[in-house]
Amino acid sequence: MTTDAAPAPASPWLYRFLLLRRRVVTDDGVRFGLFVFLVSRLIVWLGMYIGEIAIPGIDGEGLYHAVPDNIFFDIWARWDSAFYLEIAANGYSYVPDSITTVAFFPLYPMLMKLFAGITGNNVIAGVLVSHLALLGGLIYLYKFTETIADSETARRATFFLAAFPTSFYFSAVYTESLYLFVTVAAAYYARKNMWAWASLFALLASTTRVFGLLMFGVVGLEWLHSHGWYFARIMQREAWQKALRAVRSDWKSLLIICTAPLGLLSHMRFLSIKFGDPLLFSTVQSAWQRQNLGPVAIMRGELAKIFTQRYTTGDIAWHILFDVFVFFLCLALLVWIWHRVGEGHAIIVAISTISPAISASQSIMRYVLVLYPVFVVMAILTKNRNIERGMIMGFATLLGVLSTIFVNWIFVA
Repeated sequence: MTTDAAPAPASPWLYRFLLLRRRVVTDDGVRFGLFVFLVSRLIVWLGMYIGEIAIPGIDGEGLYHAVPDNIFFDIWARWDSAFYLEIAANGYSYVPDSITTVAFFPLYPMLMKLFAGITGNNVIAGVLVSHLALLGGLIYLYKFTETIADSETARRATFFLAAFPTSFYFSAVYTESLYLFVTVAAAYYARKNMWAWASLFALLASTTRVFGLLMFGVVGLEWLHSHGWYFARIMQREAWQKALRAVRSDWKSLLIICTAPLGLLSHMRFLSIKFGDPLLFSTVQSAWQRQNLGPVAIMRGELAKIFTQRYTTGDIAWHILFDVFVFFLCLALLVWIWHRVGEGHAIIVAISTISPAISASQSIMRYVLVLYPVFVVMAILTKNRNIERGMIMGFATLLGVLSTIFVNWIFVA
């Protein structure tokens, strides 16, 4: 005996919507990502709000209130938020030998300006962009981790990321959440051999930050892997023969992948036309007055400070402790990232961790926030339930402390 399938709704749009809703409801990545998003953002939002009203903030030159009549949104605009707000409102500007907006990439402020047409306020638009991107980033992190390990590991990775001590930056008018979203989405689609989507997100990554260009290499390596070429076989003639055959037979996919750097190249073209220097985003870094001493010299100096600070009097540069610990943690995890996640992802973590340390250690604990392979490997290595709970509790405690510090105009990272 057979039964007829339920008839589709008369409207094709309604039918597609119902299919999409069913897919979303039954997708573990979407459901868990949404759960972690709601719980983590509620805690962070309440913590920041209470921290702002309970502890008197610092007043002074350069410390602003972008939305003085709405504390719920004002708390998310601090420090570098001013640059993105300026770009969204007035576009790019350049003053030689000064800190100017050309050091920042365009995708985030472009989306802010787009959403400001709906919200009527650039800060609210930035907060909206950050939260939507974070939700997407958490979902794709879960789905990407599932391509490597099981669903339990995917849950841990998502939790670790959302609870990380500097994860409040995901809600702020900063690029952290957007960069996480586009990079982990590119990694996921590359792992699934969906080259058009992977290349699109890699292109968006290179329009968000200069290190986003590295996703071009990640997607390219995944394409080589799909055709049997790996670093481990780099000395084997057969591997190179496979790569050559892949170029001949799958050149269309390779051509699509080669569009990934267009985000960075288009921004360089814009800077060249408007200011006469395609590398101006790099040139102006000297205005921050950082010396390129190299990571070895920088870390040697920071370690010396750690061992000579006066802990009993509290006269210490406390953020150095966190930045140095995170720096060496990322380096220690590189071996596992290389073998469990992939060599391209390990290269991203290495470059993104070491490059900032060429001139200073500060902000490393913020930079690591978007390095999704770190959280994947942390989840893989943390199978003991007690260790997992201890890490989440430790992360959450520091998250509360650092959030309160940040909202009161004290530099965190």
